[in-house]
Amino acid sequence: MPHVLVLNASYEPLGVVPLRRALILVLENKAVSLEESGAFMHSATVTVPAPSVVRLKRFVRVPYR
Repeated sequence: MPHVLVLNASYEPLGVVPLRRALILVLENKAVSLEESGAFMHSATVTVPAPSVVRLKRFVRVPYR
């Protein structure tokens, strides 16, 4: 399964997640799709473009390492 880059609200990279998790974030209105891969995900009633980069709407504080 393809992976999607996840960016913080400040556009700093947080990591990569599976495509399924990224779509859930977008559909739950927790993230915005910035770049689409050109593929589409189909359900019984909806066709959604598959994202390749998503940005979270809320800032996530990353602990200092």
